[in-house]
Amino acid sequence: MKINWLIIITLTLTMCSQRMAVSNDTTIKKDLTAVKTDQPPTIDGILDDACWQDAPQATGFIDERTEKLAEAQSIGRLVYTDKAIYVGLYLYDDMPDKIVARQTKDQTRFQGEDWVSFSLDPFHTHQFSDRNFFMANALGTKFAHLATGRAEKSEWIGLWKTAAQIVEDGWIVEMEIPWQMLDYPDTTKPVRMGINIDRGQQRTGEKSWWCNLGVNEFRENDGHWVDVLPPPRKRELKLLPYLVGGISETETDEREYTARAGADLRYEVTPQLRLIGTANPDFDNIEQAVEGIDFSYGERYVPDRRPFFSEGGNVYNVGQLFYSRRIEDMDGGLKLFGKLAKNTSVGTLGTYHKNNQNFILSASQSLTATSKISAAFLSHHKQGNSSNNVGSVSGNARHGRFSVFGDLTQSWADASDGRDGVIGLSYNGRLIQSTSRIFFTDPDFVNNLGYHPFKGYRGINLTTMFKNEWREGIVRSLTLFAHTDATNTYQGEVFSRDIRLSSRILTHNDYSLSVFWNGGRFKEFSDSLFSVSLGVRATDRFNNFSVSYDWGEQAGERFYSVSGNLNLRAYGFTAGLTSQIQWHFERRYQQILTLTYDFSPALSLGSRLIWQVEGVNIYFALRRSGYAGTDFFIILGDPNALEFKRRLVTKVIRAF
Repeated sequence: MKINWLIIITLTLTMCSQRMAVSNDTTIKKDLTAVKTDQPPTIDGILDDACWQDAPQATGFIDERTEKLAEAQSIGRLVYTDKAIYVGLYLYDDMPDKIVARQTKDQTRFQGEDWVSFSLDPFHTHQFSDRNFFMANALGTKFAHLATGRAEKSEWIGLWKTAAQIVEDGWIVEMEIPWQMLDYPDTTKPVRMGINIDRGQQRTGEKSWWCNLGVNEFRENDGHWVDVLPPPRKRELKLLPYLVGGISETETDEREYTARAGADLRYEVTPQLRLIGTANPDFDNIEQAVEGIDFSYGERYVPDRRPFFSEGGNVYNVGQLFYSRRIEDMDGGLKLFGKLAKNTSVGTLGTYHKNNQNFILSASQSLTATSKISAAFLSHHKQGNSSNNVGSVSGNARHGRFSVFGDLTQSWADASDGRDGVIGLSYNGRLIQSTSRIFFTDPDFVNNLGYHPFKGYRGINLTTMFKNEWREGIVRSLTLFAHTDATNTYQGEVFSRDIRLSSRILTHNDYSLSVFWNGGRFKEFSDSLFSVSLGVRATDRFNNFSVSYDWGEQAGERFYSVSGNLNLRAYGFTAGLTSQIQWHFERRYQQILTLTYDFSPALSLGSRLIWQVEGVNIYFALRRSGYAGTDFFIILGDPNALEFKRRLVTKVIRAF
């Protein structure tokens, strides 16, 4: 009965949503008529080209928080050729000497500085999974997010250009975005695409939109680029081979020489489908995230930084059903992802290793601009063990500010046929967002590719957040957060009772103060934890300091923790120190020190030291990466070892 109920709700909410229409009452949808030019602009940060003079203008930017005309206005212009899309942006600021521009390396998301973003939805579905955005700061540093995700090599992302300059009444940005780096409809007739421009001003905290999406970013309110005729798609075959050679010292003090080669391949099967292949990938020399030392009743989640799992990740993203760190190594892998139709996306991933094989298939169908249904299948085969298969169906829909969502997952392993499910309702207001969920995970649910710290429980939870911002005065933003859940085992015993309360104040002087309390029960233990943290230059990613103190009782023992974080940048050097000392069942500590010198945005010498109970590890790396041309890495040590290894490795990558 439980399963039938979830199936009915999940499917009904997505089907009924086809009749739902939603709009933000303060948003006026705007159009820009597409203009094709035979004289494209020179990308130099000066809007004096002839094509800009007659280009339609995007004006009337709205502050997403106040939902009124932004104090700092902007003007956007857009033209195109058969080669590229060209964007010209004039960003007014009455205090140009206080424009903040810090980031100098491409493909790093901007934080704590002024930025502008142009977004493009070529298929006009209003779904985030189909959205591309291109960002720049006042230095001309750029960041691109492509709808299907993309590996970090510039030739694979696409060689797009930006130029920027600060002028007496603001700053200017020009962009050249090649059509070839985008997925777009294969058409011989003009089409309508979704577009928008948004801007962040660090000094005031103002974020403004050409077509206001609001703080919740309701994407159905994007503007339109009307009557654009994209060029015929050219199929591309790209190859990214690498060579690695090294020498290391074994535990018996003998020298061991290594040499290996591998390659990645990228091919456009159709104008909307991409095939990515990898042979003998090099995972050993990728710096992974460091697992923290905070106490956890279950397995900690640690992000995966391996590029193979990022490209196409937006398409085959199935949440906690797939935790890519479960695949520790592989001899080869294939991915196929893209669109079968305007509103139908598909993604597959397969990996092969002599001891295990894995396969993922996911598909999604957009029903309206605010709803879609998805399905996924995962399979894991390990030598000597039986197969583990998982199937899932999910859906979500929004009407106005209310959303409903649901998910049902079935697993098959040995004699097990356990299930996992959730259904929920959320409200997305301008100041308040709230979500309630009912969920369960059967005791015999098995997913060897997923992240499921616990099973054998069911319950409900409620999460509410309040956030407001002020453009003037002492306080810049205030955030209040509350969460509570109650779960029991299938035998009716208490699994957990959890209450979390937190608040954060950020001032216009860039100080932050956070207070947190977490209390409740986990099985037989009663917990109560307090935390206070202070941040200085809280939004400046390069020069900041924070300190936190935590205390209370957890798992039947007293708990104390002191942690701090310091980042500094000067004269080409960037240093970061993260330190934590924890007293719980035992005294534990972890210090992470990073130091980098940038010879240029592409060339740097860096190191990372990790000092913890398990050992001390340090490594050094000279790298040339992130830009067009040959990449190389010279690495002394092992980035992911617990203790220092005498090891010298050279790696060379070249795109063709």
